[in-house]
Amino acid sequence: MQETGEGFLTLPATDAGDPTLNWSAIFGNDQPVEIELGIGKGRFLLDAAERLPGVNFVGVEWAAKYLRIAQHRAVRRELDNMCFVRTDAREFVEFFISNGSIGAYHMYFPDPWPKKRHHKRRLFNEGFLREVERTLQEGGRLWLATDYADYFDVMLEALETSRCLAVVDGEWVGAKTNYEDKYIAQGKPIYRRILQKIPG
Repeated sequence: MQETGEGFLTLPATDAGDPTLNWSAIFGNDQPVEIELGIGKGRFLLDAAERLPGVNFVGVEWAAKYLRIAQHRAVRRELDNMCFVRTDAREFVEFFISNGSIGAYHMYFPDPWPKKRHHKRRLFNEGFLREVERTLQEGGRLWLATDYADYFDVMLEALETSRCLAVVDGEWVGAKTNYEDKYIAQGKPIYRRILQKIPG
């Protein structure tokens, strides 16, 4: 199911030639592109688009209710450097993102699927990481945050298999997500990593 209206992407059919997205055509410029996977109500993404008008932002979310809230807020703020898509995040990266075309991925508090029988539904694993590596440009960054220690361990195990992503120090900037505010208020620790794609 696709959301339609101002600021929503319509994805091409995966069996209709090359389905990868042309960012220059979508945004009408050649600015770098950053993607947040699982935007919720869009607090981080909206703040980033306002702070960084020279960057194009894409928000991916499956929950239609939250996606519409974020889109309405973007329209009210007249932000023309962002768009939204309602789709599965894994499929979006795998099928619609071309090699080396993304400046950064943001993954903040993805669903940990805590029950063991549901672990296979988790977004972050080695297969997904290979797609992130493929689509990041050299120097591009992967920003990760979770409150769930077990899931963070899984992320770290997957990251150990990477040959092109290196941990970097960096200031954590931008608006906190609604989830982060909630978890901090509950006294939960927040686990973070910033990684950068190295040349070669």
